[in-house]
Amino acid sequence: MVSYIISKKAHTLNLLDRPKGLKDHSKPTPYGGGIAIFIASLIALFYGGDWRILLLGSGLFVMGLFDDIRPYSRYLKLILQSLIAITTILIGIRMEVVFFPEWLNILLSVIWIVGITNAFNIIDVMDGIAGGVALFAVSTFIFITALGAGYYPLVAVSIAGGILGFMPYNFPKAKLFMGDAGSLFIGYAIAAIALKTSYTTANPIALFVPLLILFYPIFDTVYVVSLRLSRRRNPLAGSPDHFVLKLKATGFPVHSIIAIIYLATLSLCEASFIITRLSLTGAIIFYSIACIIFVIFGVILKGRT
Repeated sequence: MVSYIISKKAHTLNLLDRPKGLKDHSKPTPYGGGIAIFIASLIALFYGGDWRILLLGSGLFVMGLFDDIRPYSRYLKLILQSLIAITTILIGIRMEVVFFPEWLNILLSVIWIVGITNAFNIIDVMDGIAGGVALFAVSTFIFITALGAGYYPLVAVSIAGGILGFMPYNFPKAKLFMGDAGSLFIGYAIAAIALKTSYTTANPIALFVPLLILFYPIFDTVYVVSLRLSRRRNPLAGSPDHFVLKLKATGFPVHSIIAIIYLATLSLCEASFIITRLSLTGAIIFYSIACIIFVIFGVILKGRT
């Protein structure tokens, strides 16, 4: 309902993404999907959801909303994101790996929060991709926490509900874009939820489960930044180097690309959930099979690209 209202009011509020530069939509499209997702997420507060994630996430939301209306310095955004990441750690939402020294847990927590926040912003380059990947990821955290391995399901459920309401308006050709307000808020919330979820009840190497759940955002971020750096470009500047845009340029239909990303993400999310329930030996075998499958998958895609 909120997504519908915003899609109708965005023109009046001038919340529009106008065709220019690398953008391939042909007419101004409302940005307000992030507003709808954020409003839906606030429902968690009324049922005892963690206010810290939503409060700090609102900072990312406002930051993204300003950028949607009037873009500002990428470096300023990075500084503000880092400050929010540090604040997140100070209030107790951080990595707590027992065999890591304190300073390394803190450093990796900052890198994780800033990295995942921006990763969802980076993958939001094609209709349906960022929202779908976020929905699969959040749903996986819900399943893991629902079975007693964590305690942040209410925030995850409210975000999932917001994304579900938004997605019908975001499939090609989109009537509503998530915008930076949505992608930064979702990225931060998922990063924070991942840090406060426990994965190692059954085996210690389930610690790496968040990397599998969020494989595509992490992969595309590394892929894009690596290509930009190899060409001596600013890694923070926009470019057509995204994985899905490379697939599109080789002739893959957009709906097929979305299906590939969804299938890969869903498979990894299912594998992640299973790994949290396996013994150490079973988890090692499962990790190995997943690696082999993705190497084969990567070789096939490389042949196409």
